Amino acid sequence: MDRLSLEDFVDDQPWGDNVPLLEDISSENPIAGVRMQRLVTRGDKRGELTVLMSALLEPITPPPHVYLVSAEAGSIRAWVYHKRQFDRLAYTNGDLRVVLYDLREDSPTYQKLEVLDVGAANKILLTIPPYVVHGIQNRGKSTATFINMPTTVYDPKHPDKSRIPFDHPGIPYKFE
Repeated sequence: MDRLSLEDFVDDQPWGDNVPLLEDISSENPIAGVRMQRLVTRGDKRGELTVLMSALLEPITPPPHVYLVSAEAGSIRAWVYHKRQFDRLAYTNGDLRVVLYDLREDSPTYQKLEVLDVGAANKILLTIPPYVVHGIQNRGKSTATFINMPTTVYDPKHPDKSRIPFDHPGIPYKFE
């Protein structure tokens, strides 16, 4: 058997395209402070690679707490907001509907509603500022997952999360 050494490995070649890792995109009805970035997927016969977040092009607040969320088919996870953290949610699979509602009285988009369809067909990184209410529904027929890379660490003794039921009449959106 030949002895393996580090010199036996071949360095990767640079990506040959000019496609950005993350590309800012806009929606028809944007809420102030919400940022959407297209996630670029590169693939070959082995599978795919999708960059979820990178400081390569601009400084970022490193995520001190990263977690994977699963959503069963047809499930609704709503409504929630945070007082201190920005959520940075990466959607790469499934068929998910994200609904945002701005309850910040000092915001230029106060009481604005934004509906986004995300997942396998629309891979995005969504950054949601504090006090923007949000919810999600898995509209697909199988479990979907997404990753959150918030700007603050989760403290189980003092959770930064406030909730109301998904069918609360104060939100002008009904999940179906």
